[in-house]
Amino acid sequence: MVSLLKKTAFSGAFFLIILGMSWAAEADIDFSIRFYNKKIYYPESDIELKVTVLNKTPSTYRFRLSDNRAFSIDFDVRNMANQPLQPYPKFTIDRNSNQPVYFREISIEPGEEFSFTLNLKEFVRLEDSGVYTVQARFYPNLFTSAATSAYKPSNTLPLSVRPSVQGMEAVQDRIDQETGEILKTLPLPPDQVVAYFLNARQQSQWEKFFLYLDIESLYRSLPGSGGYRNMSETQRIETLRKFKNDLKAETLDNDIIVIPSDFEIIKTGYTPTEGTVEVIQKYNYPGYREVKLFTYYLTKKDSIWIIYNYEVQSRGTESLR
Repeated sequence: MVSLLKKTAFSGAFFLIILGMSWAAEADIDFSIRFYNKKIYYPESDIELKVTVLNKTPSTYRFRLSDNRAFSIDFDVRNMANQPLQPYPKFTIDRNSNQPVYFREISIEPGEEFSFTLNLKEFVRLEDSGVYTVQARFYPNLFTSAATSAYKPSNTLPLSVRPSVQGMEAVQDRIDQETGEILKTLPLPPDQVVAYFLNARQQSQWEKFFLYLDIESLYRSLPGSGGYRNMSETQRIETLRKFKNDLKAETLDNDIIVIPSDFEIIKTGYTPTEGTVEVIQKYNYPGYREVKLFTYYLTKKDSIWIIYNYEVQSRGTESLR
């Protein structure tokens, strides 16, 4: 019995020594964040951060990195009243999903570092101008629950977000020309969003046409728009403003602005965050009718379905006789 107690005491002491070595090694792992291509930020801006793990220990450091970054990192963003911002809805959905978490094991040697970039707006709801503090939390063994997941905090960054330069223009674009009231997006299902969008185009009601349309994503899907990513925030705003005005002036060769004489929604499918709606659209011309199949792609943002892209296929013609 005495021998067993001695062995137990020795094992406990050995465990504490190993645990102490582990803590000391972990303390020499530097986890930091910084702005990637820092610029002037507005509420509508993407805020890209560079995340770096630096090994300052004398041995190899290994950690797990999830394909879905929600299980490897999160953020504590606070305003000047020290109030934390709420997580972005998709981040919360990912964290609470029952899907398997895929990851890879990363090994970095002494003195080496591993870095990746991500968009802060995909983690927290940052919708207002103001001054904030940003700190990241890194989970080397992945996030499982708030109570049990060990994490390593980063340095803290100050973040200044200026008032939107699009604010007044955005309000003007949302005024219903029939009633004078400001249009509001509603949590409609994907097929009703597309029907609303097409009805607005048939009636040339541009304010309603743009209400559920992600102009930036639509522009970035166009050929020749690759330089958009390298533009300054001011250049991006001006580019999207011009693109929107060109759509309204109907000076672009774009199928989405051609007015259909008739349309029929034939198929709708969606997950909690992504949706597709297939529509047969018909266009009357002298002596014949052109038939096209449109597939609209939608994403859910804060309970609102938004059209961000589309595909179109020709289905031939019909006689008007």
